[in-house]
Amino acid sequence: MSTLGLVSLGRTVLRSTRVANACAVRWTSSDGSGKKPPAKPDDAAESGKNDPLKIDLKELEKNLEDSLSTGKTEAVDPRFMSFKKSKERASHERSFIFTWRTTIFTLGIGGIGLTWLLYMRKMREAEMEKQKKVMAGKAKIGGEWELVNTDGKLSGSADLKGQWVLIYFGFTHCPDICPDEIEKMVSVVEILQEGDDKVPIVPVFISVDPERDTVDRVKRYCEEFSPLIKGYTGSKEQVAKVAKTFRVYHSQGPKTAEDDYIVDHTVIMYLIDPDGVFHDYYGQNRRAREIANIIKTKVLKYEVQKRKANSFF
Repeated sequence: MSTLGLVSLGRTVLRSTRVANACAVRWTSSDGSGKKPPAKPDDAAESGKNDPLKIDLKELEKNLEDSLSTGKTEAVDPRFMSFKKSKERASHERSFIFTWRTTIFTLGIGGIGLTWLLYMRKMREAEMEKQKKVMAGKAKIGGEWELVNTDGKLSGSADLKGQWVLIYFGFTHCPDICPDEIEKMVSVVEILQEGDDKVPIVPVFISVDPERDTVDRVKRYCEEFSPLIKGYTGSKEQVAKVAKTFRVYHSQGPKTAEDDYIVDHTVIMYLIDPDGVFHDYYGQNRRAREIANIIKTKVLKYEVQKRKANSFF
């Protein structure tokens, strides 16, 4: 120990000695004289021998004063060193125990978290498998298709992916049903743009009368209702293929004149999700706001399922 440390220790012991002398308790003898009974030398000596930490404060004080006056340092009493080592050993043992407890606790929490994640992933996989079985049991509607758009270019389902799509099959010479249904489709799109929870959706018109519905005629017809509508037509073979994909019935009626006839067809709107998958359909008896509310619910459910799927994979 350095001289500076020994000086500090000496001052501390001197202060402790003065406080002990000031606070000493007076002993009262059995005869009431108030005198302190004489100590038994043999007992004190015996006590000092048996107690390894018993320190003679006066002797220590004298040695410290001599050291301070002469500038010499003496070895610290080994009993002090033994006490210090015991404290350091106890502190190290407590630190070791704390470290192991922390490690075990951390591993336990990590194990629980990993087990929960594996369980949730397994549940998600089971749910997806269940949905696949349900979809397999349904009639397949929709899929990949391609026709001619109002710009005269080949286009179709591939260009609409990433968006919600509402499809209606009809023909431009339709006297009443088609105009009513197209107006309803436009109303659904407008309702879905209201409020804070807007749902962007693309309205699509596909002609089932390729003989009369040219690209230019379909373009003008769609613009009469809304500039948002995307119109499609094509050859008889192309239209027949798309109609079969969506299970749309259509049949040309008898001609009353060279270019005057009615086309009988299915009156249904089809909802396609951003993955290009058929999601729902709405018949003629559904009102615009009712359809819009159903679509909002479908979109919300779809987005929740997508977030869950992305969180596990």
